[in-house]
Amino acid sequence: FVYEYGRDLARVCVTTTLSAGACGLTVVLTTYFMTHVWDVTAVSNGILAGLVSITAGCVVMDPWASILTGILGGFVYIGASKLLLKLKIDDPLDAFAVHGASGFWGVFAVGIFCRPEYSYNLAGSHGFVYPGSKPDLLGIQITALVIELGWVSVTSAIMFGILKVTGLFRVSAEVEEAGMDVSKHGGDAYNMASSKLGA
Repeated sequence: FVYEYGRDLARVCVTTTLSAGACGLTVVLTTYFMTHVWDVTAVSNGILAGLVSITAGCVVMDPWASILTGILGGFVYIGASKLLLKLKIDDPLDAFAVHGASGFWGVFAVGIFCRPEYSYNLAGSHGFVYPGSKPDLLGIQITALVIELGWVSVTSAIMFGILKVTGLFRVSAEVEEAGMDVSKHGGDAYNMASSKLGA
């Protein structure tokens, strides 16, 4: 019994590392080919997106599937980031692209790549890329994603609605102009004067 958990822990370590590395490389190389700049933020967010992409399936996937999950997670991250820019939605840290879109992809990927021998569900459902009696896990994962989207939409609408009604949703125009770093945290996050001098 203890051996099985040790074996599974080893798999988690391998698949998590492979997905993070594959996603980080995918994002930084794709960003370089698009911009001709080696972007440190791209590789950092790519690694994070790879970690988020594999979280749902790290214990039920083979190493090759975790690499593929990471690579595809990189493209999901880039696509979500570009979509938010196109829609003019302010997300300077790419939090939605890293956590929302890559997490969505990771849950979906379990329905594709879950190995039957590693599946923990009692019904025997597994990913559809493997032969077996119950390759129906993708439908279950999609159902879970729909439920999660509904839950997040309702709870977010309630929370942001309350913040808007109470006047706490936005800071004042003066605070926004000065910057939240100065007004709320006591200092600049970036030294803009020195960056302008070096330009």
